[in-house]
Amino acid sequence: MNYEYICHSGGCPGADMAWETQGYKYDVHTISYSFHNHKQEGQNQKILSPKELQEGYEAAKIADKTLKRNFDAIVYPYVKNLLARNWFQVKNAESIYAISKKFLSDSIVDGGTGWAVQMAIDNNKPVYVFDQVTNRWYKYNTDNNIFEPISEAAPLLTRNFAGIGTRDLTDDGLQAIINTYKRVKE
Repeated sequence: MNYEYICHSGGCPGADMAWETQGYKYDVHTISYSFHNHKQEGQNQKILSPKELQEGYEAAKIADKTLKRNFDAIVYPYVKNLLARNWFQVKNAESIYAISKKFLSDSIVDGGTGWAVQMAIDNNKPVYVFDQVTNRWYKYNTDNNIFEPISEAAPLLTRNFAGIGTRDLTDDGLQAIINTYKRVKE
């Protein structure tokens, strides 16, 4: 089937699954990136090979130069694989739409979502982040290297996008996803 919109996500509870389930209402096809022994809920899983995961590790190491979270010190392969999986959400998308638990600074997003966001920034992809603390959307400004609020209530989706975010999705975060999908019909 030829879909008009494709969402690249991770199939995990919270924002990932909200992007997927809300997307069904708009005929958005979601690819949920995963790996061996990864428990996720996405309906269209893409299991990454060890070679693909290695590619993701390299992208995470580049992101770590800005994030300074010490990727090499992560001892759990499962956690490293989650971060490597984030790379394929970013790599295969034209733009990134993320729901964040919070910003750590005006240019860095908290948690695993922050890794994917930084990978997108490192690869010059448009990045939109809904911050659940301020309850508004921001876009990364590459000239100033900071996130700036957008004037619209929700950004306009590109046809091939990453819909990602925190597992700690609030009602406002869910509404941000719904509002973004509503713009598909504009």
